[in-house]
Amino acid sequence: MDNGYYPKSLQDLLKQPTGTTNWHGPYLDPPKLPVDPWGNKLFYEYPGKHNTNGYDLFSAGEDGKPGTDDDIGNWTK
Repeated sequence: MDNGYYPKSLQDLLKQPTGTTNWHGPYLDPPKLPVDPWGNKLFYEYPGKHNTNGYDLFSAGEDGKPGTDDDIGNWTK
């Protein structure tokens, strides 16, 4: 919200992206990227493939492989 657009990557929540003037981060506490319940990194895509007007944030699930049936994302119910 501070910059008027979604971050291009999750790293933008921790370190000020080049060209931004209204960044007030880091936006995560503690300032490190969270992991899913299986200890794997979270995936972020902007623009999203599922949320084309926003972003996709997802866990690759227990198998740790993105694009499989156990993925859990902000588009799944």
